[in-house]
Amino acid sequence: MSGNHLMRHVKSSTDDLLAEIEIFAPKAEAAWAALQRQYTSRITEAEIDHLFACFVLGLTSPAYAEREPALHFDVCRALAAVKLPPERVHAALYTVPEPTQPWLASAYALIESQGAKMGRALQETTSNFEDLTAGADAATERPGNHEGNAK
Repeated sequence: MSGNHLMRHVKSSTDDLLAEIEIFAPKAEAAWAALQRQYTSRITEAEIDHLFACFVLGLTSPAYAEREPALHFDVCRALAAVKLPPERVHAALYTVPEPTQPWLASAYALIESQGAKMGRALQETTSNFEDLTAGADAATERPGNHEGNAK
């Protein structure tokens, strides 16, 4: 593979990831706004962040559940980073906070399920969705591509 082709391929994989994030970003931003409006005074920041991470996981799962887990996680991390600083993204994705309210344990699963429902609807209404998400799979199959593309 020529160096020029490789550079185009690397740029393309980053562009593909950005295109995928753009598909999901409006839904993620709306969910973030709703979580802030509804829960800011009722639960901790870490709990809101984790609810958001659950939503993002659900939203992206219909497109990524059967694909490379690292790619799915990269997309989740990039979407969460739209609203959260890096240290909160990491905590939201890796840590389930101790619930301060008894209903939170079921809320995490419920919001993930709502995200998945929206993700399926988004797939059905986005005609070029398959084309956009197919390019990122190729990027994850390259040897040595183990770093997250979204920062």
